[in-house]
Amino acid sequence: MRYISLFGLLMFPFMAFSQGYESKNEKTHVPQDASYSKVIENNNNAYASATLGNGVAYGGDLTGDKSMQWKPFELRFGKEINIPAFISDKFFLKNEKFRFDFIHFNEGHPYNNHRDGFGAQMVYRNQLNRKLNLELGLGPYFSMNTTTIKGVEINDVKLGALLSVAALVDIERFSPGLHMRYALNHVTMPGAHSSIALLVGVGKYFDQAPSSIQLGSSGNPIWLGVTGGIAQTNHRGSEGVPGFCVEAKKYYGSHWGVSIAGIMEGDDDVRVDRNGVAVQGWFVQPLNENWAASAGIGPYVATNQRGSDNFQLHGLITLQVERFITNKWKGLVSFSRVATFTEENDRDLFRIGVMRQFGT
Repeated sequence: MRYISLFGLLMFPFMAFSQGYESKNEKTHVPQDASYSKVIENNNNAYASATLGNGVAYGGDLTGDKSMQWKPFELRFGKEINIPAFISDKFFLKNEKFRFDFIHFNEGHPYNNHRDGFGAQMVYRNQLNRKLNLELGLGPYFSMNTTTIKGVEINDVKLGALLSVAALVDIERFSPGLHMRYALNHVTMPGAHSSIALLVGVGKYFDQAPSSIQLGSSGNPIWLGVTGGIAQTNHRGSEGVPGFCVEAKKYYGSHWGVSIAGIMEGDDDVRVDRNGVAVQGWFVQPLNENWAASAGIGPYVATNQRGSDNFQLHGLITLQVERFITNKWKGLVSFSRVATFTEENDRDLFRIGVMRQFGT
């Protein structure tokens, strides 16, 4: 949670460079005369946004300062979905827009509570006029809170709900589909405090997103890659340390993949020196011919040499942004959370690296 700038790398690269790629006719799916009004009418849109802001926590057993200290932020990506005709006809939804989003939300730093997590939302969008859209999103939110209870610092894992209301204000003069995003996030967490935050940032619809990921052959090859970065244990007194990963990934269908990875988290000299193997299932959303965002989740079997040194089963959740360099090479930036479910030694993994395609 200390490396906010690395979080930004997950989303802002394609925000910054998408306009340049769209201007190259030979590498774009977006017509040069596309307007935002056209973009929002397309059912093949992909979506991404990044927002920052402030808010407060309330309820539960909170003490001290309840402000989020201007540290909450949210990253999300998703894809518009089509509602089956028999449902849209029955509920008069022919002109309505729906999207499914994956989200990472950090709730800032109220006193003695550093909570963040991953969520998924079904999002409803209503176009008020050409310049303004309103959104309403709701879905589950899997959170992890670093907090001290009765003198013991723990990683408190809970499942709650995330409600989002947002206004999208068109700034398409800079790039088709680009807009300011003004959002209000409300977290409800059974058995813990709630929170509310106002977030401001940018979002973009990627018109006519490719139907599947870019592959360098007509078959379904294996991608092999290496990544390196920082591993941060979510406890006070632990510093970030170098970590590495080697990974093999295979894609299935238009949006799905599976990977197996050997992970070396690194030694923080205090609590964690963990190595293991993770298997993850992936949802992959192409944004244009060069960029894709993905979310992965799966089991992670590892040993901690500063713990029991026995094999233990953990969970691994990852958000990732990829940039295709050629048909056979791509670079990537990823953020992963190791969830131990033992109330201790959860870890954040920030990594960058490359992958290459092998086979046909």
